[in-house]
Amino acid sequence: MIEKLGPRKFVLPVLVVVLVGCVMALMFYPMLHMAPKELPFAVLSLDEGATTPQGDVNAGEMMVDKLVHPEESADGEVAPILWHVVETQAELDAAIADNEYFGALTIPADFTQAQMLSQAGQGEAPSVDVVLDNARSPMIATQMQALMATMFGQLGLAANIEVVHTGEADTASVSPMASMMSQQVGIMPLMIMSLIGAILLTRIFPKGEAASTGRRLAILGKQLAYSAGLSLLAGLAAVWLLNGVVGAQAPFWTTSVFLWFASFAVMALFLGAFSVAFPLGVVLAFTVVLCGMMTAVLPPETLPAFWADWISPWVPQPFIAGGLRDILYMGAGLMPRGSGGLLALGGAGLALLIVGGVLPGRSPKEARAVEATVSEAPLATA
Repeated sequence: MIEKLGPRKFVLPVLVVVLVGCVMALMFYPMLHMAPKELPFAVLSLDEGATTPQGDVNAGEMMVDKLVHPEESADGEVAPILWHVVETQAELDAAIADNEYFGALTIPADFTQAQMLSQAGQGEAPSVDVVLDNARSPMIATQMQALMATMFGQLGLAANIEVVHTGEADTASVSPMASMMSQQVGIMPLMIMSLIGAILLTRIFPKGEAASTGRRLAILGKQLAYSAGLSLLAGLAAVWLLNGVVGAQAPFWTTSVFLWFASFAVMALFLGAFSVAFPLGVVLAFTVVLCGMMTAVLPPETLPAFWADWISPWVPQPFIAGGLRDILYMGAGLMPRGSGGLLALGGAGLALLIVGGVLPGRSPKEARAVEATVSEAPLATA
């Protein structure tokens, strides 16, 4: 076949290299251009202030005001952190428990007094308490530990940094990156296996050979039924990668059931798209697998604008990653965070399957001829 191309066959390797380069660039572009933008952080001031000859002073409130209303940069650059004021410790605890913020800053009750004593040379530098939520984003929690220490150090403050929601998984013995990439190690193969499974099912059970709507729906139903078994295998393989390769210590049954459900929803989405039109399935697969891959690791607040606004809100990877983090770090059960989004994607896949069953894959005359040939074949053999 290649020989038929003639001299053009020498251009083929160059085209392959260029295509692979474009694909890899598209896949890793979000990570190469990631930049935190307005990460939601909470700030709580418990500072009781102090009375001086010049009047009452509350350094904690002044600090909160500077954080919430920072000076605008000359180039209009967006601040990496967006501070939200909370009023009570109970409100802050509830927000952290619900993963509402990436982290929180608490200014202690004696902050003003400690600052005044330090300035008078009678005590140590005042300190603040910082909490970072590992379950919201392990990558952000790791990056912010160094950033917060540097930021408050420049202000002459000591930062007591605590990382919460670390779960029971211990990947430090593998590598420092393992904790941040463990979800990707499970999600990327899961997505690829789900896509391959969907493509194989459309080839094994083609709906184009059916003449009637009922026949086409029956074939699509068979594809969906077999996808339940293939998605189970994909989920088990992903759990093996998480525990065997990364050492994530993910609870076997909970993680297996969640990833089985996730793979089934993704496979249903691909099957639905392919059933409507093969080009639609190709475009969806290209967008989800290539453009959406880094959304499993990077939160929307760090992604380039196109990925944050048009890719991350609907592709499956953020939902799967959210569920895995909920299981690994929060001890969630069979319906962790992200299950609702995956259920919606699976429902969209089922709707597309129904549309695909209504739309004929061949002309009615051609489909009837194929069915007649298949039905008469055993008689001819006999």
